[in-house]
Amino acid sequence: MFNTHFKFLPKLLGLNLLVVLAACSHAPAKHAANITDLSSANLPAVAAEFVTTRTGAEHEHDEHQALPAEVSWRFWRDSQRITIERPQLGVGELWLRDGQELIHRKLYHQDRRAIEFQAGDLRMLDITPSWQKLALLLDSQLLEKLTAEEIEWTDGIPTREYQGKVADTEWHVVMRLDLALPALIERQQGEFSERTELLQAYSLNAAPWQPTPIDGYDVIDFADLGDKESDPFVIKVQAQMGHEHHH
Repeated sequence: MFNTHFKFLPKLLGLNLLVVLAACSHAPAKHAANITDLSSANLPAVAAEFVTTRTGAEHEHDEHQALPAEVSWRFWRDSQRITIERPQLGVGELWLRDGQELIHRKLYHQDRRAIEFQAGDLRMLDITPSWQKLALLLDSQLLEKLTAEEIEWTDGIPTREYQGKVADTEWHVVMRLDLALPALIERQQGEFSERTELLQAYSLNAAPWQPTPIDGYDVIDFADLGDKESDPFVIKVQAQMGHEHHH
């Protein structure tokens, strides 16, 4: 995922929705109702399309090396479910809220199969993103470490720009505060750079595309993978997961 498990994030080519860096006036008081608190437990239900572009290798065993340099992907979010799909790769991810716990499924649409990770599996694999981190597509604690500019408005849409260096990574983030979604995420670490850009965004009930239906998929519990070692699909998935979790 975005290895955030957010190995997820993909980018480029701004379409006309990209509100980002235009200079504009500061927020009039009457617009305050359009601003979403990024720490809120009730973020807007949205669907969005992004494109992520990468150059260079993040480190010697970069889990993204097998991905294309540019990947388009889609994101759906409501209060209980987050879905991410990379249509050109035929794969997706599903996160479900189960009380205070998270359940995760890796979706392999070409195979019509999925691997399900219960909360205990995720802890064992040291994959423990918060729901807020998944919902915002980045860590709100990261934003707190960056320098935040004043809120700006373009055509009634509030944005806030964040910049700075954390550890050895330079960050530039623009958040759409009406939707609580990033309009732009740029990070630079040595010779590696990644740019994720919002192309389109909709309220969830107005989205022109829906997640791929997964009814009828063969769902394998992560804990049961060892019992299916001769299954060609499981062999393929374990090889991929071994690469992802190398470090």
